[in-house]
Order: sequence, then structure tokens, then C-alpha cells
Amino acid sequence: MEWKEYSKEIKNVLGLEGSPVAITYSMKAPASASRDKHRVCDVFLDVRDGKVVDMTESNSSCSGGSWHLGLCEPPKGEQAKALKEFLVDGEKLFCSIAAFHRSQALSTPPPLGLAEHVVFSPMEKAEFRPDVVLFVCNVEQACRLLTLDGYDTGIPARLETSGSTCHQAVAYPVVSGELNLSLMDYTSRRIRGYGAGDMLVSIPYHRFHGVMRSIDRCTAGRAKMQIPEAFRDSLSEEARRELEK
Repeated sequence: MEWKEYSKEIKNVLGLEGSPVAITYSMKAPASASRDKHRVCDVFLDVRDGKVVDMTESNSSCSGGSWHLGLCEPPKGEQAKALKEFLVDGEKLFCSIAAFHRSQALSTPPPLGLAEHVVFSPMEKAEFRPDVVLFVCNVEQACRLLTLDGYDTGIPARLETSGSTCHQAVAYPVVSGELNLSLMDYTSRRIRGYGAGDMLVSIPYHRFHGVMRSIDRCTAGRAKMQIPEAFRDSLSEEARRELEK
């Protein structure tokens, strides 16, 4: 279970508060986990701080979260009408139902029917292989993760920043295989426990091996900057001082 060792190392390198969150879609429940009612947005914080949560359709207390995780069908009929009215007139996240429709139509669809359980664990406690590793982090830590991810390939992340937080942070990276950075939807940001500077970085596990390989090679990890003499000579004294900090 290499991910348990990965967790210790990445926490130390980045100076994380709490643990990376391992997210696994599974057809069976973990041996030990909370099955109380949960909202996905709360789960990220609870699990970062040590809890293991088995999320299912029956214990998800947010219907939108259930839908975006792929645990149930999207709302239809009167439920769909009520949701549109809430988003436009209640949350006021969209100016019209047309704007909401565009947001949905231009986003990756949820992983409907993929599994009956979505298991959230502190990475060092994860019983199952992660599908996605999620970080609740600050801007500098997010920058370092994106840099470590791109170190081997130079391929930039293809971000999807619209829609609900659970869509951005879980569904999109699961379905697309892409790393995602989420500023979260504004309603989620107001949930108690998130700081003004918090953001989410979600890395599919198949990419996470590259992140770990890059730590000792990349300055976003532990590598030290080295300035070739010819390049040093081309810099002003002030520029040299800045690079050598």
C-alpha cells in the first residue's frame, strides 16, 4: 500500500495541515468508516482531520452532492424545477436558468452508476487504492502540486472550474483523469471550517506517482536551485539575489 508512505512524505514536503484525502469509488464498504449523514463539502475537512467516511446515496445529506458524485440520477420534473429556482433566486449563483444550463451542458457529466460507495479516507489510512487524491491547501501548496505534476511531461492541467465543489473536486478528475484545481463554489466556501485562502487540488492517482517521483528532482519539491554560470553572468545583481533566496 504505497499510498500510505506517499501520504507521510507529501505532508512533510508541503507542510500540510492534516492529511491528503484518498477518494475511492467502490462496490463494497470499507471495514471501518462513518456512515452517518454527511455533506460532501464537510467530508473533505472531516477526512483531512482523520475521519474515514463511506458515502452512499442513503447517507448523503445533500441531494446535489449525491447527483454530482454519480450516486443517483439527476433531479427531474418538479425537483429539477425547484433546483433551478433555488440556484437563481435562492443561492443567486446564476442570473438565469439558461446560464445554469450552459454551466451543466459545457461540463463533464458525473460518473453515474460507477459504484455504490465513495470512500473518503486520510491517505495514510486508506483501505482501498485511491482513485483521486485531494488536498485542502493554500495557494503556495497548490502551486507546488501543479508544478510537481507537470515536471515530467510539461503538459499543463486542463482545469474545469465551474459547477459545484463536489463536481470540480471529485467527479471531474474521476471521469476525465485530469488534475483539477478548485476555488470551490461560493456556497461551499461559506461552510464553517474553510479558510479564506483554502483551495482544493485533486490529482488522479495514476498521475500521483509522477508527483512523488518529482519531489527530489524539482524545486517545487526538495531540489535546490542551481544557476549555470553563463546564465548568472547575464543577470543583474538584484536578479541574482532574488533567484538565490
